[in-house]
Amino acid sequence: MAELLFFFQTVADIADLVAGDIVNAGHRTNRRSMAGSGRAAWSVVLLGVIHAGCSDNRVPAVAVDTVDQPDYAELVLPDGFAADVVFEGTGESRELYIREDGDLFVSLSGIRDDHTILGLRDEDGDHVIDTVLPFFRVTTPNEQKVPRVHIAYADDYLYAVTNEQVLRMHLPPGALGPTANPEVVVASIPYQSSHRGRTLSVDSAGWIYVNIGAPSNACQAQAKTMGSPGLDPCPELDAHAGIWRWRRDRLNQPRESGEKYAGGIRNAIAQAWDPVYDGLYVGQMGRDRLDSLWPEFFTSEDNAELPAEQFFRVEPGQQFGWPYCYYDAFQGKQVLAPEYGGDGEQTGRCSDLPPPPVAFPAHYSPSSIAFYHAEQFPPRYRGGAFVALKGSWNRAPLPQDGYIVAFVPFADGAPTGDWETFAEGFKGFDTLYDRGNAVYRPQSVAVHPDGSLYILDNNEGRIWRVRYTGESGARPVRPPRADSDRELIVAASRDRGGELYLQYCAACHQVSGGGVPDEFPPLTDTDWVSGDKGRLIRAVLHGMQGPLVINGQQYDEVMPGHAFLSDRDVAALLTYVRSAFGGGADPVLASEVLLVRNSEQRDTPWPAAVLETRKGLSTPTQE
Repeated sequence: MAELLFFFQTVADIADLVAGDIVNAGHRTNRRSMAGSGRAAWSVVLLGVIHAGCSDNRVPAVAVDTVDQPDYAELVLPDGFAADVVFEGTGESRELYIREDGDLFVSLSGIRDDHTILGLRDEDGDHVIDTVLPFFRVTTPNEQKVPRVHIAYADDYLYAVTNEQVLRMHLPPGALGPTANPEVVVASIPYQSSHRGRTLSVDSAGWIYVNIGAPSNACQAQAKTMGSPGLDPCPELDAHAGIWRWRRDRLNQPRESGEKYAGGIRNAIAQAWDPVYDGLYVGQMGRDRLDSLWPEFFTSEDNAELPAEQFFRVEPGQQFGWPYCYYDAFQGKQVLAPEYGGDGEQTGRCSDLPPPPVAFPAHYSPSSIAFYHAEQFPPRYRGGAFVALKGSWNRAPLPQDGYIVAFVPFADGAPTGDWETFAEGFKGFDTLYDRGNAVYRPQSVAVHPDGSLYILDNNEGRIWRVRYTGESGARPVRPPRADSDRELIVAASRDRGGELYLQYCAACHQVSGGGVPDEFPPLTDTDWVSGDKGRLIRAVLHGMQGPLVINGQQYDEVMPGHAFLSDRDVAALLTYVRSAFGGGADPVLASEVLLVRNSEQRDTPWPAAVLETRKGLSTPTQE
């Protein structure tokens, strides 16, 4: 129980700064720091304010206490490597950049205490952050959702891309915060609700490259609708699903002045221009919903494993196939999407599209790339790329996976085609079912001037420094927190699931789950509760009509459907039922409810005899 209490602890409030015009620094303890890791006791000390010319950014720098290191290695690394925490973080974060002078800059997810970027400095050279300077508030006019800011640095400017604009702030070496107000480089990038987060990189020739993700999953005529064909040609390719570039030394450029550098890229949050290879490399996130949109061709297990995430170099004018094609790593070929006539095996118009040089498993979510041209690591790492794979949310019914930093070896200037796990242990469990229970998610990677690799966590903004020591087994690896996050899911369902059970189910099935003889069946000691999750979800969403035989007794009543409940509420209710009455059966996830809801839309209760054999999460409806 002590292990569980940690995940639900209340985040400690941090004392305000000195009264007056000084704003609250907004730091808080890391709510997911591992037990025993010696969380820093944050102290806040006024050091000064940035230049008055930055009226929107008049925020004090603060100093923080030294981070106490755990006596074990939180991360699992190759032999000879060690990791230490350099910054505990202040909350959900997006990207890390390390300047040549060693200062760090972190972009946050959303606006926190009126700022969106942190300047971080190690004052005494002990590789622990001593000073934090928050700055930059997103002010673009049409932000309809929390802004996701990504950053890059060139020519003494920090560039920041929001959901709708590219801006720059003068930030010369030695300055931890900007010396003037932000300037608009690119204005009015069209807002989109899906894949709204842009990312950017810069080259040595004065260009800035911006990923503009596809605003849909597969360019269907009716988005996210089962069986809806794809629009052909896909109109989204005109202004989305690709890489655009602008000159970075020009201000107030309209969206239309950008050059389309490459297209057919669904979403490339991970991107990096490497000056050694003189090229742009991206990690593409593949499509979703194969099973719920096309259940005649794909099972939920297929959707969990398809399509592959792709790592490749981008050349001017290239087209990479979205939405018409996706890459199937098991078949080793580009496959025609079902929206355009594919069945999971046909190649069609995709037959001339080459396979990617590197393919990661489905839904691993590549989010950052850092090339290694330093010398602190052993020679085999030099010239290769580290890729942060922040982890899946939609691999149900399989466990969620990813949550690693991968290494991609290069030879003769190109990837070898292989990849390997470099850092893991972020998720905190051997088996993870719910993304929200992951302790950490590796979001961004960057190489420090001293040759060490820095890793930024998405959940809390924690930063690790990974270095090569050559020592074997110097620090013992902490065993996983638990085999799986099942207990956390069950614990989280107790209040909400129990409340829903009392509201909708207890009158018939009784508080004890024992049912009413001859009227309503018991929930205890029955495979209907402890067995297949798909069948149970269908019963709750759509309802069920007797006769139904449970433990030798027949029940003829009609159970009404509860499709009006949200996916999360259905999951909480059924997790409670399976925990309380099903002998501790595995929890039900909201993603699993969504699979059933999308694959079988129904307005009338199931005949019990039909539903009895209707198992799995995405079986096509056939009566």
